[in-house]
Amino acid sequence: MAAFFERVVNIILLFILICVTTSYATNLPFSHGILVARNETTEGSFCVVYYPNITIFSGDKIEANNSIIDLTTWDSCSNSSSSIPQLSDQYVIISYGNCSLVKQAQRVQDLGAKGILIVSAKVINLSDKETYEISLPLALIGKGSKDILLALGARVQVSIYAPVEDGSLFDYCLLVIWSLAVLTVGIGAYWSGLVRHELHKKKQLIANGEITIDEDKFQEEVSLSVTPKLVGVFVFCMCGMLLLLYFFFSYLVYMIIGLFVIASTTAVYQCLEPLVRRIPIGSFKLPICNLSCIRMHAEIRQIFLFVGAVSLSGCWLYYRKEHFSWVLQDILGVAFSINMIRQVRLPSLKICTLLLVMLFFYDIFFVFITPLLTKSGKSVMVEVATGGGASVSGGTGGSSSVSDDEQLPMVIRVPHLGYDPLSVCWQRYSLLGFGDILVPGMLVGFCHGFDLATSSRHKIYYVTTVIAYGIGLLVTFASLYLMAMAQPALLYLVPFTLIPVLILGLTRRELIALWHGDGQTNENTRLRDEVAAENAS
Repeated sequence: MAAFFERVVNIILLFILICVTTSYATNLPFSHGILVARNETTEGSFCVVYYPNITIFSGDKIEANNSIIDLTTWDSCSNSSSSIPQLSDQYVIISYGNCSLVKQAQRVQDLGAKGILIVSAKVINLSDKETYEISLPLALIGKGSKDILLALGARVQVSIYAPVEDGSLFDYCLLVIWSLAVLTVGIGAYWSGLVRHELHKKKQLIANGEITIDEDKFQEEVSLSVTPKLVGVFVFCMCGMLLLLYFFFSYLVYMIIGLFVIASTTAVYQCLEPLVRRIPIGSFKLPICNLSCIRMHAEIRQIFLFVGAVSLSGCWLYYRKEHFSWVLQDILGVAFSINMIRQVRLPSLKICTLLLVMLFFYDIFFVFITPLLTKSGKSVMVEVATGGGASVSGGTGGSSSVSDDEQLPMVIRVPHLGYDPLSVCWQRYSLLGFGDILVPGMLVGFCHGFDLATSSRHKIYYVTTVIAYGIGLLVTFASLYLMAMAQPALLYLVPFTLIPVLILGLTRRELIALWHGDGQTNENTRLRDEVAAENAS
């Protein structure tokens, strides 16, 4: 049986290897270049795709001195040459037609053009087994870039160059995202463990009859009553929601933005309220206010905090398309994530493991597998996270710093820091989804609660998982850099956070208590307290 399983695995790996090597061997390699456009007042940069085997561009930026002409409505696949203007010494912009790219390029070349820009939504694959007799410069440009380029006017001048990628350049935005993510997980998990422990002690005192509290006033639970079946339903609903966003993004994005504003306002208030309560002024309580089903008896400082939280969310909502809105979004996102980790307390390592493993495969499927199933060849997860950009190069460039497209706010985003000419070819921001913070954060929060319940002096589980999360995030960024494509962060974060907990539990002989969670931990804590009381007496 083992030999048969090994043989099946080897066949599958061989098949994948053949598929991958074949796809790279039969397609002509392409690279990214920069198109510089300049009119009387403005200069903009746009990303283009070119084939080094066909065209070689200069590695240095050169003066823009070639005029362009828009022929996107002309059928370059037709043999008719009627109504075609003089093309000598001009760059021609045409649409990718029904015939081959080579035929279109040769047609434009015969008409005496200086260069050709072909508008295409994706990279056009060319076979490396053929010889291409094209002498004029050729590049692909996205539709968004083309629209901005033509909006610069009829007297615009263009040039194209191909800067050499410098591997020594480091994008410091990744350091900012790493710091925000680790800090958020650390604070949220620490708070979650404290709340879990305090609630457990309070419930123990109530059970022993040492204190009496009205059950209606004591509603918060130590942890959620989550079953494996409920975890499966949750992940299934996540898949359905992601697909709905993929197909109906332009409609559902406003619903998500509204929910984010409400949730982030609540999160900012709840995260800052413990600090505001320490302020000695403003503790005067306003008269009781009864509004239908709402009964309020708030302090002045709480009113000011609520107004501040609403104002912060409102500012982000109003300025969300401005270039500086990422600061407001990240503040709200950190508060939202901390509050969620504090409130969503999972009951056991069994539930944590099931949730993390299912989301591990969920992330891999929607990032790596869905490009094979979609017509555009793009990842469902990346399309939803970035708002579904359709440029051939992933970025439109230009001089505008404001995006007209709506994007989901459920991400930590930081603009690229540091100069890189090719940065116009990538997304304007580096992104990390809230799920890549919340999912490992729930595990870390459970570990901190376990440390407190077992009176661990050094909080070994909490410290280990926070460090492991930081290392896993660094590995994610390294994979992002080496593979130059979007990565499912949970592919790295789940093993890096879950495996150390399992190993620690085995070595410390606490895996059973971890696995069964609150029930087993509470029993161990009760027995330990009884032994301590007997020894003290």
